[in-house]
Amino acid sequence: MNVRPTQTTSYQLVQSGLNLNFAKLIRAQEMVSTGKRILRPSDDPIGSSAALALRRQLGDVGRYMGSVAAATPTLELSTAALQDASGLLSDAKQLAVSGMNGTLNDADRRAIANQVRGLKDRLLELANSRSGDAYLFGGTATDRPPFEEVRIGGETRVAYFGNTDLQKVAIGLGVDLAVNLPGDMIFAPDQPGSTSWSGLSGVRAGTTADMGSGFETLHVRHDGIVGVPGSGVALVGAGDTLLGDRDLVIDAVAGTVQLGSGPAKPIPAAGSSAAADFVLVDQHGAEVHLDFAGWDGTSSTSTLHGDGSVSLDGSTWTTIDPAQTDLELEDPASGAVLHLDLSGMVRAVDDLATFSGQANVFDVLEGMAQDLENAGGLSAGDVQQRLAARLVEFDKNQDALLSALGTLGARAERLIDADGRLQDMETHLASLLSSTEDADLASTILEMSKAEQTLQLAQATGSRLINTSLLDYLR
Repeated sequence: MNVRPTQTTSYQLVQSGLNLNFAKLIRAQEMVSTGKRILRPSDDPIGSSAALALRRQLGDVGRYMGSVAAATPTLELSTAALQDASGLLSDAKQLAVSGMNGTLNDADRRAIANQVRGLKDRLLELANSRSGDAYLFGGTATDRPPFEEVRIGGETRVAYFGNTDLQKVAIGLGVDLAVNLPGDMIFAPDQPGSTSWSGLSGVRAGTTADMGSGFETLHVRHDGIVGVPGSGVALVGAGDTLLGDRDLVIDAVAGTVQLGSGPAKPIPAAGSSAAADFVLVDQHGAEVHLDFAGWDGTSSTSTLHGDGSVSLDGSTWTTIDPAQTDLELEDPASGAVLHLDLSGMVRAVDDLATFSGQANVFDVLEGMAQDLENAGGLSAGDVQQRLAARLVEFDKNQDALLSALGTLGARAERLIDADGRLQDMETHLASLLSSTEDADLASTILEMSKAEQTLQLAQATGSRLINTSLLDYLR
């Protein structure tokens, strides 16, 4: 017996065939319109998993590239600021060296002092450089100027108000790069060393360690002279700076007078203006004022002894005892503690203590300007000696700035390398992702044409099957 399909079965077969071919056509059309082979996980579960992993890696690379892009301006601005600062320090050193020229007069040095102070102000502006509203050299404290002028012990100094933290950005998996340097590492390096003295008064460091930063001024006062010059010569009693014992030699034959190993000077003529207040200077620059109005014309040798006292704050004074080799003095305003060896004190003059490696560049420049202004009336040689002490600290600060500039330059170079590496990685991952989920356009178009023709053929065949009548079924 022949088995014939029912009309319902025929309809179902036609509908199933049409749906199948229509689905193939839609699938091909989607691939052509989107250019993607994988549009949903069911299209290719394994490929979908690989594409998701590649997209996650691309997202990570994008975030790293964003970090690099955000960090680049900060490094560029910081490097540019330090380059300008380096130029300023070079100019300042040239000015300081020229200020040590013994042929300059006071007016010339004051003019140089004004230039040095101008460079200091400009350097302070660079140290407080900003990127937008964020200060570059304050560590992670970017909301206030890292360096500000303050008054300490009656003197203007520059203090650091930032922190020592680093701003880091991620430039790779587990790889961070610091994009800043705290300002104290650049402009105020802390490299403690021994305390040094400019040596004008003869004071030396004691045996106990000192405590402080930058510079401290030791005030040395002359309190009086013990001794009587011979040959009718008298002490004026004012303006003396002699400390300790010194021989006074009056040579009537040679017509000279000498203090210690200082230069022998001609005895002033009787009745001259110089005779009433004749100034002698010893080998250390200490002065004694003598009255030659009563000189009897004879030779003599006598010993003069100068007494004095020392102070850090200018108000509390301690008598100089040559036997004291470790006298402790404290400045309440700055908190500095100094230990002094007074055994070699020779002259009453303000002396400069330097806490080696702990003076910021701004205070060094301000000290240079004050030395050049010479408000204390020091000799040209004394000014040179003070400037030489400042230059030792200046060189340390200049080295620190150059080192910081090299560090930032190396980080900028590393940032450029990271950016190039990330771009290459992004290109590689994008290529892998494309090969995983993108469709081959040429073959996809052929598949679409094939699906369209197959659908048309299925429609034509289906229409003939559906048009059968009862008579066709009975035959």
